[in-house]
Amino acid sequence: MAISKSDTLPGAESGFWSGLRTSEIITDLREGLFRFIALAVAAIFVYRGAYHLVIDPGRLNVLLLMISDALTFTWLLLARRPIVRDWSPFTVFISLTAGFGSGFISLQDGVAVIPLYIAAPLQFLALWLVIWGKMSLGRSFAILPANRGVVTSGAYRFVRHPIYAGYLAGHILFLLSSFSLYNFAVYAIITLFQIHRILREERILALTEEYCDYLGRVRYRLCPGIF
Repeated sequence: MAISKSDTLPGAESGFWSGLRTSEIITDLREGLFRFIALAVAAIFVYRGAYHLVIDPGRLNVLLLMISDALTFTWLLLARRPIVRDWSPFTVFISLTAGFGSGFISLQDGVAVIPLYIAAPLQFLALWLVIWGKMSLGRSFAILPANRGVVTSGAYRFVRHPIYAGYLAGHILFLLSSFSLYNFAVYAIITLFQIHRILREERILALTEEYCDYLGRVRYRLCPGIF
């Protein structure tokens, strides 16, 4: 079943946002503003990370976190316009918090639950999972739940959301190498919001027959045998 621009997800377009959709100019401005905010958040986060690396060049966990988040914003800027996107205010809030929430992470030294020489190589592998997932996805990457085309190859042969899986692994490893209750709370909120984002995204994609077939082939979202 093909999706046209007139197709909507229940609860995805309503009120003010639905009215804006009728104007192509407003749609372009809305998309442009969204991407500008992403670029601004990326610049601030990279600046913070660079500042801490100048003070302590040995903090590889901060460097890897910076690279992971910088790639997120870069892919967003290069992404193609979606066929269908969920602009409902609640989902916008959840998705922005999940996508940009790492900007609220404290980069100060925390408690090393596991030593950096163990955490950093594993965090590097998590980063490569993110990169592999984004290379597999190409320009279909999105922050808000959207349909930019169904991708089932590459990293998507193993789990439905390899990029989110890489984010989650990287966040856990950074937290364990520099633990604080504040960062734990931030990452807990990000993870819960990511799960909501995943479920909304799957509802949009499941409107296509291709993705329904894919759901039958790849059972797990983040980790085989668990979720």
